[in-house]
Amino acid sequence: MDKLIESMSNINVRKNDGYLFIKRDEIYVPIMKTILSITKRSFYSLPLLDEIVLRLINEGIQEIDELVNILGIDRKLLEVTLADLSVKDVIYCTTNRCSLLAKGKQALRELRTVQRKKDTVKNVYLDPINRKIILEHENYQFVDRVNVNDKKLDADFEVNDIEIFKENIDSVNKVFLDEMNIYNDKTKSEPDELLSIDSIENVYVKFVRIPIYIYVSSEGIDIDIMAVNKRNDPFLVLFKSEIIEQIRKKKVLKNIFVKYGLRKTFLGVDLEENENLKNDLQKYRKNKGDRDELEPIIEKEILSDRKLSDEEFEVLLKYLADKCENCKINVYHLDDWAKSEWCSKVLSVLNGKKLSEIGYAECYDFRKALSIIQRTMPECSRDKIVQVKTEYYLSLVFDEKYIITGVAKDIVIMDSNTHIHKVEFYLQVM
Repeated sequence: MDKLIESMSNINVRKNDGYLFIKRDEIYVPIMKTILSITKRSFYSLPLLDEIVLRLINEGIQEIDELVNILGIDRKLLEVTLADLSVKDVIYCTTNRCSLLAKGKQALRELRTVQRKKDTVKNVYLDPINRKIILEHENYQFVDRVNVNDKKLDADFEVNDIEIFKENIDSVNKVFLDEMNIYNDKTKSEPDELLSIDSIENVYVKFVRIPIYIYVSSEGIDIDIMAVNKRNDPFLVLFKSEIIEQIRKKKVLKNIFVKYGLRKTFLGVDLEENENLKNDLQKYRKNKGDRDELEPIIEKEILSDRKLSDEEFEVLLKYLADKCENCKINVYHLDDWAKSEWCSKVLSVLNGKKLSEIGYAECYDFRKALSIIQRTMPECSRDKIVQVKTEYYLSLVFDEKYIITGVAKDIVIMDSNTHIHKVEFYLQVM
């Protein structure tokens, strides 16, 4: 019971003035993690031997044998140094003679060499919807795969569009400099410079999960969403208008914003939310010193006849499913329930050995409904699913002691072709 009270006290659906809370859900925003091929300019401090060799050549000592005699080093060692300087276009060498090039004169003045190089920038995260680079990507938790396509935001983006990165070259440069700092080369006299973005080497599609609350205006004309956690507010702001637009166009959350109404009007339950329970849970959350005194009071209030508050159903379901010895499910239309989110939510929590029966009033395609049910609960045999008389959208009976009843309401929004089926839950003690 302590864990139940703790979970109940942590339920805090955000208020949205002028809007009716519908449900909690989640959206997955696609983010492109890319590796870019780039050209950069690198600056290297001039080693002492290189500097001495260049100064001698600049003073007219250009014969390799003469340089060996003056420096007093092995010819092979000198040839390695000369080859390196030649590759950097600092000097020009023939069989036994060297001459200083323009870059060599510059290297002597600045005591450094400058090179153009090809390289990659490995962690460029692109927001394809807003066409912007995400600079603080470490603040987000990425997932590689989303199994439910209905929750994925659609992004109209050409994967190999290099221009989008060139438009954001300042942001790419910041990522480039951050990587240079991580892999700092102490031989360099100053940071590398990004010269150009040449191509996209690799693209990996990742997703950021945003838990959201869904609301409908009191007139049913408008919809709104809010982040469940305030820390996600800045990120949601970037995509809120796009999410709502894709909901309107039925590109996302199509299983919530459906094109059909309910088959019938379901009976309600004449119960209200327990305001004393709300107040006591608030005291429990804020005053740890009063918890021992509050716990028995809250326990009685939780397990009493009442309408459940928003987001409470799943918390109470887990508690009763764990404590009970036997559970029955009754639904009005088996096909509709099997295809709804409530089927998977309920069956994924219940222990199959405790489930004695799934009763239904109507069903058009029993075989298909059974197949869907057994995907979530394979141990649910056909003989457990029986036809009964019921007028409720959904009811769960635990040990013939507690009943949770779900009452579905059809809300028409935006236009006459878009519906939301909001389910309100009630607890009754038998």
